[in-house]
Amino acid sequence: MRKHWESYNSLKLDGLIYSKIDLFELSSSKLDNSDIPIWEKEIYSFIIEWLNDKDEVIVNTSGSTGKPKSIQIQKERMIDSAKATNAFFNLDESKTALLCLSAEYIAGKMMIIRAFVGAFNLQYVEPRSDALLRINNDFEFVAVVPLQLENALKSDNIQVLNQIKKIIVGGAAVSQDLIQKLVQVEAEVWASYGMTETITHIALQGLNGKHKTNYFQALQDVEFQLDERECLRIIAPLHSSYPIQTNDRVELINKHQFKFLGRVDFVINSGGIKFSPEILEQKLGAYIENDFAYSSKMDDVLGEKLVLVIEGNSYFEGKAKELNAILKNVLTRFEQPKEILFIQELPKTNSGKLDRFHLKDNIR
Repeated sequence: MRKHWESYNSLKLDGLIYSKIDLFELSSSKLDNSDIPIWEKEIYSFIIEWLNDKDEVIVNTSGSTGKPKSIQIQKERMIDSAKATNAFFNLDESKTALLCLSAEYIAGKMMIIRAFVGAFNLQYVEPRSDALLRINNDFEFVAVVPLQLENALKSDNIQVLNQIKKIIVGGAAVSQDLIQKLVQVEAEVWASYGMTETITHIALQGLNGKHKTNYFQALQDVEFQLDERECLRIIAPLHSSYPIQTNDRVELINKHQFKFLGRVDFVINSGGIKFSPEILEQKLGAYIENDFAYSSKMDDVLGEKLVLVIEGNSYFEGKAKELNAILKNVLTRFEQPKEILFIQELPKTNSGKLDRFHLKDNIR
């Protein structure tokens, strides 16, 4: 008996439609070619995995909250996820989308599955931080990480974003500074909430234009609950047969909407007051040019003390005074860092996210 997922076996790449046999031949030739870069081979390696006779695919988690691991995801559930996204953004065979994320992780893999399911045209570029600056076509849809969007906004060619109609950004929190810059962008930009276990996003938040909100809205057939820690629990039957418990602290508006507050395992307890580093970083995003992060050190009096870590060389006296003035103006008395440190490079996970655990180890 033919399985449902086996129906999705043709793909339109760069304007050309490939059958299942064509895809096997194309993918094999790409993988056998020593001149093809690894990032591109990952795309075709996943295509072969999708077309095999197994009901699951192997997906690597990002390692943002610990050691990366591999999990199995049902192909049928990936199809359901793709259908939900395609329906929300009206992606069909008349559209063209861009893949600029690594196919090693779920976000990149799902862009490929959406193309299988939606029959739209898929083009791809190297998943670099400046990927959006390397396009010269119009696109209906693209998924990016915040750094890719930030680099486009900082460039002299910001109009490249208006070659795209709809952009989803995920993988890390979007700073308030970045959101403010999106006022000048005509493309619809949406923050996505999800993880490998939810097969990418299960909620979206409009960041600009008429769709802008300050909360995440669940996709169809997704509901939210809180646990005793005030962390989000996800009920998504199409994505998982059991509730998915997160370590994300949220303000639950109703069973379909929430505001993200930060990860409970990143929370800093300083003198009995709990701080989410993500929230503090959002407040300062518009004022510090270098990459930076909030962390903590052990303290005999406070238990943990807040530490601001800035990437790069120490500030000279004038710039240091300017930073202190900004901190006093933007942050409350309790949010002020007890120490400001400089580090040559903030540690990152394999997927490019800030590695808060290693950062904390590095500044002990």
